[in-house]
Amino acid sequence: MSSGTYLETAPSALSEDQASFARTVGLTGLMAVTLGVLILILNAASAKLPFELGNNVGFAGIAVGMAMMFFHATRDTDELIRRLYGYVGGLGLPMSGVILSVLPMIRSALKAPPEDGSPKPIDSLFFPFGWACFLAGLFFLIPFCRNETDESHRRYGLIGLGAIGAGLALVGLIGGLFIEGFALTYGSVLALLGLAYVCAYVSQLGGADLGGYRPAVLLGIVGGLVFLAALIRSVIPSDRPYFVPTGLVLMTIGATYAVVSLFLVSDWRLIVLMRRELTAYFYSPVAYLVLMVIALIAWFDYVIFWLQTQVNAVYPEPIVEHLLGGFWTIIPVMFVVPALTMRLISEEKRTGTFEVLVCAPVSETPIVVSKLLAALVFYMLTWVVWGAILIALRMDNSGRVFEYRPLLSFYLAVAVSGAAFLAMGLFFSALTRNQIIAAVLTFVGMLALVFIYFASNFAGPEWRPLLSHLTFLGLWWDALEGRLHLRDIIIQLSIAVFWSFLAIKVLEARRWS
Repeated sequence: MSSGTYLETAPSALSEDQASFARTVGLTGLMAVTLGVLILILNAASAKLPFELGNNVGFAGIAVGMAMMFFHATRDTDELIRRLYGYVGGLGLPMSGVILSVLPMIRSALKAPPEDGSPKPIDSLFFPFGWACFLAGLFFLIPFCRNETDESHRRYGLIGLGAIGAGLALVGLIGGLFIEGFALTYGSVLALLGLAYVCAYVSQLGGADLGGYRPAVLLGIVGGLVFLAALIRSVIPSDRPYFVPTGLVLMTIGATYAVVSLFLVSDWRLIVLMRRELTAYFYSPVAYLVLMVIALIAWFDYVIFWLQTQVNAVYPEPIVEHLLGGFWTIIPVMFVVPALTMRLISEEKRTGTFEVLVCAPVSETPIVVSKLLAALVFYMLTWVVWGAILIALRMDNSGRVFEYRPLLSFYLAVAVSGAAFLAMGLFFSALTRNQIIAAVLTFVGMLALVFIYFASNFAGPEWRPLLSHLTFLGLWWDALEGRLHLRDIIIQLSIAVFWSFLAIKVLEARRWS
């Protein structure tokens, strides 16, 4: 080989880009979780520190840190980190949730009963730690099952996802059917967590069109059986009332299971369009921004309420009315409704996807109805946060129990009035291609509804009944007091039908223009 001649070599192997930013975020989140846990341990041990850090600081650190670790788990594709999150976070956290929930109950059950003959207290750390461990484990298992390339490890993750979901659902539903009061606290939360796990399991199997068909059908069968069992127990006469609230709660959960199963397996056009709209919500940042803002507002309202209880040393009844009937629930709705409806049709017009949609073998009516129902499902999801706060209050170990049954009538009032709000926003979204204009028009409509309530207080006797029935505030406050009139429900549903009819006609006019 002559001088200056070099052998030809192949191109050097390129190393995969590492998610350095995601790893930085994950490491920061791990430090925040560690500090939060340390604060809780020191406070539980009554350690004397030069400065005081409350448990709320520890919980906030854990929540923020876990969110940062979730981000890292979804972004980093390194094999070691992925499996560490999957096994330790995805499977270890639910196991920790079982230990935190069951072990204190076993220890308290083994203790001697009180000498005064009072019932033996049964302790559990399900609230606030157990359910949080289950929920966090779900968020770690989903990216692990989605990103894992080795089939055996992915199968272990899927088995864990399905087994945890089935266990949570069965314990919540069966316990709610046979143990009095269980469905109102632990049972409802366990059943909803199990539903979330099973839905994630079906999704990771490829949906109901592939391997998830049988689990999705089984989910509907279980929901139907629970609904029928609760209905039968509610009809059978007994010494203690069962329908309100235990039977109603179980029937609602069973119906939710059945409806979710129908969403997963049905090929009905309306269901398919609703799935499309709900998926579009969660693919956009608007959904997560709305949920985050609502959670912050609910937390702030709860802190104010808690501070009032510390001053008065008692829970001011009616608690549900104090917590849900004030300024902090009315004002957010006026912004949430425009945010949820502004893109429903106007965005489709702007991007050109609406023309593709109307070319499909589907009329304007199922398009409008599916968009309205999808928006209503997400709208009711924003109210779950307030229900979780009330469950936490109900499970307070200080023994302070409050009347919670007005929450049932209030949620029904919120659903029917929300259908009217969202139908109005859907109509304004059908009028224009600009989302901002649609949002402004919807916000003005919400302001008008609030103004009608105050105007009814100054109107004459001939106008006052009409104006009071058109507004939603009177319906809400009556429901919080346990009064729910059928005529008010029919009026709100009629308003929803009216705005939906106008939206359908606007779209039909566009087709022929």
